[in-house]
Amino acid sequence: MTTLLENPLPILFFGVIAEAMLAAAFVSTRRAVLLAPMAVVLVIVLAGLGLERWVVTEREQVEATMDGVVAALESNDVEDVLQFIAPDATYTKARAHFAMGLIEITDAKIHNLEIDVNKLTSPPTAEATFNGVVYYNERTGQSPYSYYASPFTVELRKHGDRWLISNHAEQEMRGIGGRGDRAQ
Repeated sequence: MTTLLENPLPILFFGVIAEAMLAAAFVSTRRAVLLAPMAVVLVIVLAGLGLERWVVTEREQVEATMDGVVAALESNDVEDVLQFIAPDATYTKARAHFAMGLIEITDAKIHNLEIDVNKLTSPPTAEATFNGVVYYNERTGQSPYSYYASPFTVELRKHGDRWLISNHAEQEMRGIGGRGDRAQ
């Protein structure tokens, strides 16, 4: 069921196939009685698309949080970034302060985002894995690099109606550097 609420393609696929079959039958037979089922299918598809747009799943909320983190990083404002980090996530907060003090971010991207939501925990938790890339200018001018790329694992916990980062881990990449010392 969540697939239907997170992706409009199955709904559109059903609608196009059903309408095509009904249109082919209408063209073959020229029976006006087939126009009513075509209208019903159209209404069902539009209702399904409206529902998909209206319902925001937990996974979509986590994705929106990650998009917010990217926008906050690109604003180069550490306070904006800290809004997405849980109060008790001391390692992640310290890493954000440290890194953002050294660099000015010019662009940030997330690729291959995969989100796993666990509703059985209290509060609900989620794990987001992705490849992150940050392009930057180093403030001291001593780094030979102008970007940082790493696979990330980010743990999130639901606080009220918001998802906040509770922990993160970055795996080391060849030649670019990184830290895999995940806080426990």
